[in-house]
Amino acid sequence: MRIARVIVAGALALLCIAAVAQETEQPADVPAQDDTTDLLATVDGESIDADELWWYMENTRGGRVLDEMIVRRLIMQEAEERGVKVGTPEVDAALDRIRQEHGVETGFERWLHENGQTEKGLRLELQQELVLDKLIRRHMGLTEEGIERYYDSHSHEFTEAPRVHLFDIVTLTVDDAFIARERLAAGQDFALVAREMSHDPTSESGGDRGWITPEDVLCENVAEAVFALEEGEISNPVHCEDHAHVFFARQVESGRQIPLDEARDAVVERIREVRGISEELYLALLKRRAEIDVQWEAAAYLNDLYAEERAIKVVVDGTRIDLPAAPRLLPNSNLVVPIVAVLKAMGADAEWNAEAGVLEVERDGTRLRLVAGAAMMAVGGEEISLRETPALVNGVLMGSPRGPIEAIGGSLVWNRTENSLYVISRADEEQKP
Repeated sequence: MRIARVIVAGALALLCIAAVAQETEQPADVPAQDDTTDLLATVDGESIDADELWWYMENTRGGRVLDEMIVRRLIMQEAEERGVKVGTPEVDAALDRIRQEHGVETGFERWLHENGQTEKGLRLELQQELVLDKLIRRHMGLTEEGIERYYDSHSHEFTEAPRVHLFDIVTLTVDDAFIARERLAAGQDFALVAREMSHDPTSESGGDRGWITPEDVLCENVAEAVFALEEGEISNPVHCEDHAHVFFARQVESGRQIPLDEARDAVVERIREVRGISEELYLALLKRRAEIDVQWEAAAYLNDLYAEERAIKVVVDGTRIDLPAAPRLLPNSNLVVPIVAVLKAMGADAEWNAEAGVLEVERDGTRLRLVAGAAMMAVGGEEISLRETPALVNGVLMGSPRGPIEAIGGSLVWNRTENSLYVISRADEEQKP
């Protein structure tokens, strides 16, 4: 018990947990003062010892402190397994950035004290944050190897379109466009002809449209003509809807593949968009995967919270349903659920023949049949492949939900953050949130 008290006292110092003085009389079960326990502080001559601190922990914030310590242990275990390390120079650099934010040394010390923190405690927190950031980046594939692999497989996303610095004369008829072209062929200045003949606001600037890319051009004829021009070339008249154009390409830049060195920031941003994972979700994934057994009676409620975190919920039309067996994520990340219970919750007539291992389902004239051990389901006269072969597990038919749910007109969304499967009975009807 003595060791546990010392550990918790240290955790209190690191996590900034402080007792709040109250004017009301202390509860009767506050432990009596004991001269044999460590004295921690005196308040107007009255002492606070380790027994009272431990009592306070048990009755107030002990569970929260323990949960934070469990999270820290999970992070460090994962880092060791993945070979992720944070060295002293990285922590020093992070600490220096915080020092700079708070000005001179005395300002930094004042900030520490105001937040109930010590420099050692802050270093521990920074180390944990840096390790967690590295773990999340690795989980998303934001390693050098992962960035290169994503770039190689999505190289078409990292290109620069061709562009032209374009000048334009816009006429109301094709005949006028030919007249403008003849004047240009005779050596007249393009800007002069544009000012005199162009019916476009750009005429004031000699027809200058600036740099354009194919995405900037809506008329197909114009796009073909403009991006076929060589640098310094003037086009023949180009008809477009109720007007015509004569173009001059002052400068031309061909499209190109952007090298990885230049595209790196864009690649990282794209990976974050596609595979983005929050700190909250990552920690939830660690908790779901871990075997955690809280034996401290005062914080035993955490076991229920962790069990609920691990449990996969199925919500049909906004209501969480009771299930005869727990849904499971398979090693290939496919989800299987007690299929009969889910389909019945959607309002389907589902009859399970245990002897034959056949499930017959009907709703709104749609019929489907599932057979335990068969990787296909029959919908009307059509056979459809299933993600997972339905199987009996302790007498309950477990199967992949998407095929059957969509076959009878429903829809579903898997929310990995909430560890929940959301089902809408009728995909074509508006549902309340």
